[in-house]
Amino acid sequence: MNIAVHGEDQLSSSPKVRCILVGIGRRALEDYVPALVDLSENIEFVAACDVDPMAQGRLAEELGKRGRACPPFFTDRTAALDASHPDLAVVATPHHTHFEVTKDLVLRGIPVLKEKPFAISLAEAHELAHLIWQRDGHVRICVQRRYHPLYLHAKQALAELGQIRHFDASYQLNADAYQDGWRASPETAGGGAIIDMGYHIVDLLHWFFGVPSVVYATTAPKLIPTAGYTIEETVLANLTYDTGTTGTFRLSLCEAAKEEAIRVYGTKGHITLRRDLFERFDRSNNRVEHLTGDRGWASAADVLVDTVARLQDRAVVAQELAAAVDITATIESLYHSIAQQAPVKPMCQEMCSVCYNARLGWRDSGSRPADGVSLAQATTGLV
Repeated sequence: MNIAVHGEDQLSSSPKVRCILVGIGRRALEDYVPALVDLSENIEFVAACDVDPMAQGRLAEELGKRGRACPPFFTDRTAALDASHPDLAVVATPHHTHFEVTKDLVLRGIPVLKEKPFAISLAEAHELAHLIWQRDGHVRICVQRRYHPLYLHAKQALAELGQIRHFDASYQLNADAYQDGWRASPETAGGGAIIDMGYHIVDLLHWFFGVPSVVYATTAPKLIPTAGYTIEETVLANLTYDTGTTGTFRLSLCEAAKEEAIRVYGTKGHITLRRDLFERFDRSNNRVEHLTGDRGWASAADVLVDTVARLQDRAVVAQELAAAVDITATIESLYHSIAQQAPVKPMCQEMCSVCYNARLGWRDSGSRPADGVSLAQATTGLV
């Protein structure tokens, strides 16, 4: 079955939302620009901002292919925000800029849909989550798997497996971008496979199984030993949960074939999940469910629609912040494990300076987070 999730009807009765796009890189041009064109009846693309003046030409070219004119373009974010008065900002800038850009937007009262990661350190995640909650801000993170029909179905199907015993997940691709530019350094990217593509896998595993109690991660040798990049390319990790569930995942930025899959094994059967396939088997290995779908992810348009439709939903922000801080804690613990070459408990269990309670919202428990240096930097020289 081919399933498309487009929710434009959710916006049909709403006034037009004024949207600014901050960061005009590949992600913006390939995903958000087409989405803004598709949703132009409900979302007005009022301005674009990038520190690189050459980005204006790339944006104009992409919009021209779709018969649209380029909106006002700015290289200065303050000028862009002052001139455009947006109702929503989409942030697709390099990782190390997310914190300041998002903080600025929240302080201005502008809702944000941002690219992953939520933050490049747990300290940043705590500070940003506090600020968003205290200022009644609205920030969402683009994690497309939670919108994909087969992944939604798999989430529900976990209950059919009985007690979850173990899982195996893998995500690999061939990405040249990490070998130079801002993605090549942990200081600007926050890390490599774990915090970049791995953010999606950690998010998925948290969504399916919760926060692990112990993680243990190792790295494989670099594809090009003499290359100058210092981020991790290939990572293997073992995860243990308080429920008794165990799992493994493998991430790689440098494999020839693009592949993503997860297999989950329970006391009553197992499932296989890819972006284009869901299969469930009973304990006798009889296939009891078989679903197929589009190989593509839910589009940026789907995420934009959901964001705009729920701009006044305080509960969704609380859920998003809780998930984002937990994901950042697990990611940082994976980097700790690589640096220490030992199992590590996720930091959210060791220093919960921010926690979420369904009735109380975010609160400070009194403890203080560590410094804001990305722990991915600790792996420099090990990968």
